[in-house]
Amino acid sequence: MGLLSNISETLNKYSKKNQFVMGKLEEDFEHLFNFVISGNFAIAQLQLKENTDINFKNSSKSTLLITTCRSKANEKEILNFVKFLLNKGAYIMKKDSSGRTAVDYCEQNKLFQVKMLLCKTLDSIIMDNIADFF
Repeated sequence: MGLLSNISETLNKYSKKNQFVMGKLEEDFEHLFNFVISGNFAIAQLQLKENTDINFKNSSKSTLLITTCRSKANEKEILNFVKFLLNKGAYIMKKDSSGRTAVDYCEQNKLFQVKMLLCKTLDSIIMDNIADFF
């Protein structure tokens, strides 16, 4: 039972709700969500270089990772920005106000390469926990 508990704890850590953005702070980051949804990833990336926590949510409880997977940009651009977000520590299993994750939006928008990357990252987290357990 200890192994499953460790895996569950780690996955919960990655999906843990972040209360970083409230009120005015949320408004300060809304422009980033607008850049991301419209596919202006270069501008968003420049503005995010200095942020240590990129798991804040907007008013619809969407993270930048979820918003990226909802974008209508081409998959290669989305994939590159998702890699950037994952390197900055983006949580994969967070849910928006509809209860959907970034993986759900990848499926909906046929972003198969992005979905594969997210699933491989989750698998890696699980495997790291299994290795640490033994």
